[in-house]
Amino acid sequence: MSSSPAELADKLSPTNASASQTDLASAKSPAVISSGIALSDYARNSEKGLWWRPKTHEQKLLLKLDFYIMSWACFGYFLRLLDTSNMTNAYVSGMKEDLGLLGDQIHIGMIPSQIAITRIRPSIFIPSAEILWAILTFCFAAVKNEKQIYAMRFLIGLFEAPFYVGAMTLLGNWYTPTELGKRASIFYSASFVANMFSGYLQAAVYKGLNGTNGLAGWRWLFIMCGIITVPGALWGLFTVPDSPYKTRVWYLTKEDVTLAKSRMVKQDRRAFKGIEPQTFKKVLLDPWALIFIVNYIFFCIDTTPLSYFAIWIKSLKHYSVSQINIIPTGAYGIGFVSTILFGFLSDRLRTRPIISILITITNVVSSLLLATHPSRAGIFYGYFTNAATYAYGPIMISWLNEYFGAVPDERALILGIAQTMGATFNTWVPLLIFNTGTQAPLFHTGFIVCTVVAVVQIGGIAGMWWLSGRGPAMGVVREEAEEESDKPIGSNVKE
Repeated sequence: MSSSPAELADKLSPTNASASQTDLASAKSPAVISSGIALSDYARNSEKGLWWRPKTHEQKLLLKLDFYIMSWACFGYFLRLLDTSNMTNAYVSGMKEDLGLLGDQIHIGMIPSQIAITRIRPSIFIPSAEILWAILTFCFAAVKNEKQIYAMRFLIGLFEAPFYVGAMTLLGNWYTPTELGKRASIFYSASFVANMFSGYLQAAVYKGLNGTNGLAGWRWLFIMCGIITVPGALWGLFTVPDSPYKTRVWYLTKEDVTLAKSRMVKQDRRAFKGIEPQTFKKVLLDPWALIFIVNYIFFCIDTTPLSYFAIWIKSLKHYSVSQINIIPTGAYGIGFVSTILFGFLSDRLRTRPIISILITITNVVSSLLLATHPSRAGIFYGYFTNAATYAYGPIMISWLNEYFGAVPDERALILGIAQTMGATFNTWVPLLIFNTGTQAPLFHTGFIVCTVVAVVQIGGIAGMWWLSGRGPAMGVVREEAEEESDKPIGSNVKE
């Protein structure tokens, strides 16, 4: 007989911590999907029912989480991508030195930030980083030389870094397997909106503000970006809920927190204890984690081609400048729709690996098509279908959040390492395989490499799928849980 939400939550209190850890196995639902993820009865039923019918307590909880967490996460990620786009626009305006700095410095903060959120409340750490990022964005509008540009870009990148990996980790703290994929995909899709919207914003700012008060248009872009970022950061201070095991947000009642805890216990998803040196060793010796990291690097390389779409369009000498800028936004639109669609399917069908393999096969087909230089229509088709490749990222991160739910410190560290390595490789690999001086406009070498990499990715997914069917992450979860059974869940998380 399964425990009620109230009983499960009561076991999480400090006085009953030992019993709660011992009962984790019995709290898990017997249903298991192909990726080895346990599904709770709550997760199955949480989003059923018509919108006009009375909501269950769990449905009301999800509505609250969606409104507060997703609004903050999507808006913040939109702003981060908008800031990156502003840097590209500054390059077009002659700031070549600045673009040369837009590389490793924007990624090196990801691993330290993931360590921080396992010991400091995300509701404090991430919005604080956002506020500093907004202040520095304002300051960037006043830079006068290369040294100042370098310092500003380094610091802005450092404070931007925690957002994406931190938000993805936060989603894994609250949502069950039938809920997480679609939320992660919607969050990730904010990047497509930013790419589509940025051109229009930049054009409007240049047209209306260039030269106003003696400031160039690119400086006004950073001022506007800073103005937009501040309210998003302040919103985060009031809406980021940390985890069900340690939350203070005003919009969740005691009953909400009780239910949220019981949902996570049913998934054997536990509280952070804090990343330590031993955590790095565990991650580096775990085959599932290593395959995930390598596959994520390949994913970052696979998403490169869309950046060179406009170069090929321009080489046709058939389209105007405005058309060259607008046509690629159609590909981002396809990426937006396909990412959300695949996210919903992965939740609905209750499998991450099969959907991930389907996405990667799409990438193999599009890359192979572009590598063989078909007709003009074929190349257009290849570029537009390649946009579906982006759907791989949020689905795989959802799988990571679920598979390593019982070892959350390792979960956070793996995501930080994967994102850092992927972004780092993506700063130099394209220079070799998509060299605009020797490969443009068809980029034959680049698409051959992308085809091979995607095929290897499929093998990696299959390997992870096989490993996930052999037992819990790292194979020592149960033993560690028993050793820690006398400690309250979340006792190591700092106030």
